[in-house]
Amino acid sequence: QMFGGLENYGMLALPLFILLGEFMNAGGIGRRLMALALALLPQLRGGLAYVNLGANMMMASILGSTVAQITIMARLAVPEMERAGYPRDVSAAITAAGGLLAPIIPPSMLFIIYGVIAQVPIGEMFVAGILPGVLIFAGFCGLIGWQARRRDFPRTAPMTPPQRRRAVIEALPAALIPLSIIVSILGGFATPTESAVVASLLAILIGRFIYREMTLADIWPALVSAGRGAAVVLFLVVFLWT
Repeated sequence: QMFGGLENYGMLALPLFILLGEFMNAGGIGRRLMALALALLPQLRGGLAYVNLGANMMMASILGSTVAQITIMARLAVPEMERAGYPRDVSAAITAAGGLLAPIIPPSMLFIIYGVIAQVPIGEMFVAGILPGVLIFAGFCGLIGWQARRRDFPRTAPMTPPQRRRAVIEALPAALIPLSIIVSILGGFATPTESAVVASLLAILIGRFIYREMTLADIWPALVSAGRGAAVVLFLVVFLWT
């Protein structure tokens, strides 16, 4: 019965999206997406908190896993915010709150699990999650703005136009990953499971040949880490069927 609970094609998307997060972290893709969020924002009080939230939204649109998203963002955003003068509890709280976007914004693993169990089209559920995800993101931004004035958050360092252009240009290859997922699913070219495979291959190619931060030796540790993370989720899911 436990094996039968996992013997489903849709369930393959869960470990594959977690694996995608591991490849992105190894290839420096997540760091460049965070730099992109910083470049798109003007200089304002609490700017790094907005960057954290914006990067979380970008990661949510790629990974769909709260576990994978917070694991990556805790390594990227929390140390940066602490170095900028934010309290550790504020940095951790904003990162954890941003992780709540992963179950809502497609490709959401909860949508995949529910779609498999309830026999609901997963692609349609992905489309339905876009507007609620944007509204939650806007609500978080409003709360950060209020807390920034109340607690006197530090301002972001000014960026020159060349620095902004460089951050945007460097992040363009990384932006291909969420674009490939959205286009392949909404265009009917691939299922969520197949889009995760395509995005994982893209992450390897971008990290290896464009950013040159990922080596072949990094692939096996990423597979092991993704297997451990997927085991936690799948072990819970399997008991929904038994």
